[in-house]
Amino acid sequence: MEEILYDTNILIDLLKQNTENIKGYTTALNIVEYPKILKIKQLNIIYPTPRDYKTAITISKNLYKKGKPVPAIDIITAAIAVNRKLTLLTKNIHFKYIKAVS
Repeated sequence: MEEILYDTNILIDLLKQNTENIKGYTTALNIVEYPKILKIKQLNIIYPTPRDYKTAITISKNLYKKGKPVPAIDIITAAIAVNRKLTLLTKNIHFKYIKAVS
């Protein structure tokens, strides 16, 4: 079964639709961006690890080589998804750039 990592923009949309029964994952960084995410009780929160930051640095270097810098929170979120083999659900175009260099 596919496990989902929800990005902030998807969770904001779900909360606007009063959908609070969501199973899956988000990151502590997404909660910092939008604390109302904490209303979703069944959502598991992932805290970045040193391994996630190392992966994020590699992704960031690759993005800079391609001339596509991306905000740090997005890069760390992508690293978390990669390291845990989670499917990232997002509407953010930055993740297309990240996918291209990962």
